[in-house]
Amino acid sequence: MLTIRVGDKSFILTDEEEKALLTDMEDIYLWVKNLVENKVRQVIDRIIEEQTEYNPRKLTPERKREIIAPLKLKTVAEKNRENNR
Repeated sequence: MLTIRVGDKSFILTDEEEKALLTDMEDIYLWVKNLVENKVRQVIDRIIEEQTEYNPRKLTPERKREIIAPLKLKTVAEKNRENNR
């Protein structure tokens, strides 16, 4: 059994699920970490493209974080609440 925790939430893979996954990847932790980091990169690039004049492909990760930090961004939950009014 493998527990994967993100913040205060978690889910459990059974021994059989873990066994199956390990036939497709060497390290489940590294795969999940890469998945999340890649998604973060994609979303940051999209936000920069949509809300600034910068080209994210020409920026360092540090510069991207500097640009994102002061932006007022709504979460998906906030957007959904507004759309359901």
